[in-house]
Amino acid sequence: MIELRQVHAEWLDSLAPGDPLAIGSRRDIRRINRLIATHALLRAPLDRILCGATSIRIVDLGAGDGLTLLQLARHQGRNWPRVRLELLDMQPVVSARTLANYRDLGWDVEVIRADVFDWLARPASGAAPVIVANLFMHHFEGERLRALVQGIAARTSAFLCCEPRRSRTALAFSRLLGVIGCNEITRHDAMVSVRAGFNAQELSALWPEPDAWILRECAAGLFSHRFLAEAKRP
Repeated sequence: MIELRQVHAEWLDSLAPGDPLAIGSRRDIRRINRLIATHALLRAPLDRILCGATSIRIVDLGAGDGLTLLQLARHQGRNWPRVRLELLDMQPVVSARTLANYRDLGWDVEVIRADVFDWLARPASGAAPVIVANLFMHHFEGERLRALVQGIAARTSAFLCCEPRRSRTALAFSRLLGVIGCNEITRHDAMVSVRAGFNAQELSALWPEPDAWILRECAAGLFSHRFLAEAKRP
């Protein structure tokens, strides 16, 4: 285990969305998500959360190109209730084809260009959404991470995230990404992400009013760390 989190800037965040290196890195990330089966790590908890609902609102934080949940929607979407999906990102790169694919599955989808803290500060309306995040929470540390966790808890009925596991095994794997053709941006950012990742109960320790929630936090798959918070029903 790597004892302390180290959060540093990732190169992809500094590139324009249309930069060829950024496009290549997003393609690399999709390949890595397939290799580590991210959709499978998210699927089982979401199946349980959505079971019995007639309709649901899902908000994807740091959604990027929106393809992580699309893979889930293709596998499970017809077994889930009617879904209203909001893809939130500072620099969303969701293609018209991706939006059309969601709508073909019967999902009502909207892209929201916003800073997550600005979005959390907006007045809430309607039923509390299920909030999901993939490779997002590890970008924050200290009081900003605490504020993010508390803001999410105040807005959601359930929160699920999948993050890098902070471990020597995951770090060793990140150093081998050149073997599968990942570019220099991805190779740099993968090591940064692992060092900024989570282990043990680090997110649970930040979650407010834990007695009102069911919290599950654990290593998941080979290199991931999963956190789930579900509000207890009265």
